[in-house]
Amino acid sequence: MTDNTVNATNSAPAAKEPFASSDEACYQAYADFASLFEQADSATATAAGLVEVTMPDASKTSWLQITSNALIGATENTTLTMVLERAIPQGVAIALDVACKPQSWGLEPGSMPTQEILRRFRPLAQAATLIRCTPEEADGFFSCRDPLKIQNSLPQRPGVVITAVDGSVDWCIGGRMGSMGALMLNDQDNFFSALIESLADRPELLGHAGPGSDSNADPDELTEALLSAAST
Repeated sequence: MTDNTVNATNSAPAAKEPFASSDEACYQAYADFASLFEQADSATATAAGLVEVTMPDASKTSWLQITSNALIGATENTTLTMVLERAIPQGVAIALDVACKPQSWGLEPGSMPTQEILRRFRPLAQAATLIRCTPEEADGFFSCRDPLKIQNSLPQRPGVVITAVDGSVDWCIGGRMGSMGALMLNDQDNFFSALIESLADRPELLGHAGPGSDSNADPDELTEALLSAAST
């Protein structure tokens, strides 16, 4: 795995500190928005009601994992927007797994995102602290496959991981960038979930706002987290 320091700082909001021991029973490293929405949808039908049902669980987590599929339905999209407006100020970080399914948008498999999809997607990408996508999704949603360029194009300067079907990874996290060769990933979904958990436990791996090398993540610890996530 290659690793290089980049002259970039991470301006993402600080992740939540781990909960005190008395709160461990209710604490989660991350929650999946789709699961929370599905559970809430059985209880109420309005976006405002869905937010009230969803927020107690969303506010107990360090990270909220979201995919672009949450943008398809009007009610789910509105609920997501309202949840983010409340969760982000509470210190919940957003992990965006692009995971685009063109068929769900009424498009042919392999289609590039339309302007309407990009319009809905842009605020979510701008709010993200960590983004995962495939090389093809990087082309479609960010117009390049360079994780550093993607990071620099977004106001939060999120960590970016680009995972290919051959198991390789290109990444830019915590002021550092690198790559892992083919066949490094055991499972792409497990990799992203495990990486989120590592960042929840060690938020310093996202780097610190400010100039100089002191703002960068420790290279050995970051490498350990990436390799550990890749092996899950």
